[in-house]
Parts: sequence; structure tokens; C-alpha cells
Amino acid sequence: MTRGQSPTFGPVTAELVEYGLARLRQGHKGYIVEPLAFLSLVKWLEKQNDVSLAANIRSRLGFQASRGDAYEELIVLYLLRTLRYPVPFNTIFDFHSTPDWANDMAHIVGRLDRKDVPVDVLGDAPQNPALGVVHYAASIEEVIRWIGTPDVAPAVLVTSHLFGPDVMIRCSSSPSNSTVTSTVLLMGQFKSFTNGHKKSLDAGTINHGLTSLNRDHWFKQTVSQFVSSLFSV
Repeated sequence: MTRGQSPTFGPVTAELVEYGLARLRQGHKGYIVEPLAFLSLVKWLEKQNDVSLAANIRSRLGFQASRGDAYEELIVLYLLRTLRYPVPFNTIFDFHSTPDWANDMAHIVGRLDRKDVPVDVLGDAPQNPALGVVHYAASIEEVIRWIGTPDVAPAVLVTSHLFGPDVMIRCSSSPSNSTVTSTVLLMGQFKSFTNGHKKSLDAGTINHGLTSLNRDHWFKQTVSQFVSSLFSV
């Protein structure tokens, strides 16, 4: 689920359509028009000790070839569960310098019928499960479409290694003393290394992560100056 290789909004295989979990739409995009089958499968898998999401991530964290992807999926899962209900940003993140919006309330949202809606697939009271969980964007065009205001889109975007950020998450945010909401895009680089300090990574790793988050370096190896200007608007 957290890698986008599931019956979510995005490319789907013929088998997933045959199982009744998704239908093909224009451009061979999969859309879960009947979420009960998808939700039932997820609930069943979570009850199986050997194939649950936690068991799958735990087993792959122990192998060098897969632990990088497994670590990213673990963080995405944590954010999905932590942000499914409004919480202040500073209860999730440790800021080196506290921004003005640290106390703002935020919760994760997807896009449905051109509106931001709450999402929760694995919780006790699922919300909008038809949106799925994650969309994998293999190209810059898909990233641009997700960043914009699509009619339908999952809350989480996982991109190719050429993009820069490892993940982007759409949230609805509002000051703690206000009812005015705005859409916020969280983006991050997930790093876990055994070298460095107890509470921080080494300087080289931190520099690489921060550089990757700068939009001047997004798709730096493949993007033209014209496409770069799209992100500067």
C-alpha cells in the first residue's frame, strides 16, 4: 500500500481489476468505485499475523536490500495514522527553530470531487477508502498533476528518486484559534544512518537531504529550464 503498488488511484494490473478491487478508466487509470471490497481485503490482511502491514515492514527492515524502502513505508504509515485527526504540527515534528505555524492544527486529506476530504483506511472508522492510500508518480507530469488541484487523488505522493523529496503529503491546516483552513503540502527526505550523532545525522547526510528538498534541484538530472519554471510560480 505505502509504495503505490496496490489498487489505488493510478496504474493497476489486470489481476487487480479481475479481483473486483478496481476498475479501469480513461488512460488505464484505476479507480476504486466500490471501496467495500478493497476495505474488506485490507481489514482481513491486518488480522493475519504473517501478512499484516506491520509484519511485512518488520521483516523487510531486517534485510539490507529492502530496508530503505521499508523505512520509508514505516514513516509514511506513521504519518497517515498520526495525521488522520487534527493535531498540532509540533506534536509530530521536532523543529530546530520553531516556525510561526508550529502550533497550527493539521490533518491529512485527499482530493475527491475537487474538494479536500479526510482519509483513513486502516482505522476503526474508515473515511473515504475509495481514494486508496498512495499514488506513485514516475514522471514529472504526474507530480505536477498531483501538486495541482486534481478532481481525485490520494493524500500521499511517492516519487521516483529523480524528483528530490521522497514523499509529499497533502494536509488541511488551520491556526489553533481559527476556523480558517488552508491546504499544506508536506514534503520530506527520509534518512536513517548508523553514523552521526545520537539525535541527529551527520552533516553530509543532512546537507544532501536539505538540498534535495530545494525546488531548484527537483528533477535536476532530467528537467529542462522551462519545466523548472513551473515550480517557481
